Amino acid sequence: MDNLDKMDIFLEKYKFPKTQSGIIKNLYIPITNEEIDAVIKNIPANKSPGPDGFTGEFYQAFKGKLKAVLLRLFKKIQEESTLPSSFYEANITLIPKADKYTTKKENYRPISLMNIDAKILSKILANRIQHYIRKIMHHD
Repeated sequence: MDNLDKMDIFLEKYKFPKTQSGIIKNLYIPITNEEIDAVIKNIPANKSPGPDGFTGEFYQAFKGKLKAVLLRLFKKIQEESTLPSSFYEANITLIPKADKYTTKKENYRPISLMNIDAKILSKILANRIQHYIRKIMHHD
């Protein structure tokens, strides 16, 4: 943190692309039922649940009732500019690599299991950004 002034001077040398205000406004529009519906439809049903214990299959089965709850949740998140603490939780588990000895730690890979609500919000935001990413970033 001692070098922040030097970093600012370094970064000022370069002209980074800036987003247009219209693009930024489009990213902040309220989340719609259609966006939630599209993401829930594509959630893999056979994945392990996160800390809340709910699976993608559960969300798909009760999509009609859950959309209204999620819509209210996402509206509150946008109004308060704060994520619920459950969005910061994850279960981290180790999966053994195929055909490796399970007695060595390097033969495991970690995965983190998040709550589906957090995944849905992340996917909606990623979908929105995807429309504008080519305008913001160079293809390389």
